[in-house]
Amino acid sequence: MSHTHNLLRAGLVLLAVFYSFPGHAAKTDVVTLINGNAITGEIKVLDFGALRYSTDSMGTVSIDWEDIVGITSDQNLQIELTNGTKYFGKLRTSDDEFSIRVRTASAEVDLRTQQVVRITPIDEQEKFWQNLDGSFSLGLQTQKSSEVTTSNFNLDVYRRARTYLVGLKMNSAITDQPSEETKAQQSVEVNYQRFRGNRWFTDWFTRWEKNDEQGISGRNSAGGAFGRYVLQTNRNLLSISMGVQAARTSFRGEEESGTEAEGRFEVRYLRRRLVPEVSMTFTTKIYPLLNDFSQYRAETDLSFKREFFDDLFLDLTIGHSYLSNPPEDIGASKVDYNITTSLGYSF
Repeated sequence: MSHTHNLLRAGLVLLAVFYSFPGHAAKTDVVTLINGNAITGEIKVLDFGALRYSTDSMGTVSIDWEDIVGITSDQNLQIELTNGTKYFGKLRTSDDEFSIRVRTASAEVDLRTQQVVRITPIDEQEKFWQNLDGSFSLGLQTQKSSEVTTSNFNLDVYRRARTYLVGLKMNSAITDQPSEETKAQQSVEVNYQRFRGNRWFTDWFTRWEKNDEQGISGRNSAGGAFGRYVLQTNRNLLSISMGVQAARTSFRGEEESGTEAEGRFEVRYLRRRLVPEVSMTFTTKIYPLLNDFSQYRAETDLSFKREFFDDLFLDLTIGHSYLSNPPEDIGASKVDYNITTSLGYSF
């Protein structure tokens, strides 16, 4: 259990560091709602049809983008459209309702709000940790009859800037049963995504993982990929990427293998609804050996989240792992799956 404690401790330390550096931007933005009310505050981010808006009187609230008829801001903002076009500038009052006027360095452009899928404040002077978003969740279940205890911890933190997105993901699922050896499935991944034109991107990543059920005591990998956001609206996001990576794997009771070259194919789909806030995320990754395509491994996750109170949510995640050629002498399994429920908080 020491590995689990170390992973949990590292995640909690990271959260403490993130929260210890609050932002101090002035609240001078103005949002005009469909009912005529004007609210002064600060744009935090627009994503998936929800504008996160910080106010003095109500704290940070989420406003349905469809309820906004106008918005002004002196912040430096990046505005992204459904077709991938990006504008960089400030927001001014438009002559039409459900429109925004973007003042760039060279011109002013009027955009219909239904075209806009993302607004991101870009403060080049802001400290890295002052513009972090993400979520974490914890789950624990104990069965008295079998004395089986399962626990899980998930952390997903990212920062989106004008030209890149950098993220950290940590996952830990532990099954503890007195009559059997404690089994763990854990991973830590860092990725750096660079935005290109027309919704294309490059992705660089490194990852550590273990899976006791499949006999993997440790796997280190690093690589890069090229991909595209095939679909992006205020409700849906679909991306596909292909790349290569180098991986070194240690199986239980064996020495670490040599470095192997793997392909990496990923499909990620996210659907989100604002009221009530519900999201569904589907991710599948396939890693074939480049020198033998008959040997491969695959990982698939399906996650459902539903907010039941401000920023608090319930999470149900189904995970599946497949290894085409596990070591037979240690009794490793080709297939591993888990179903976890947890309580989480988004920030």
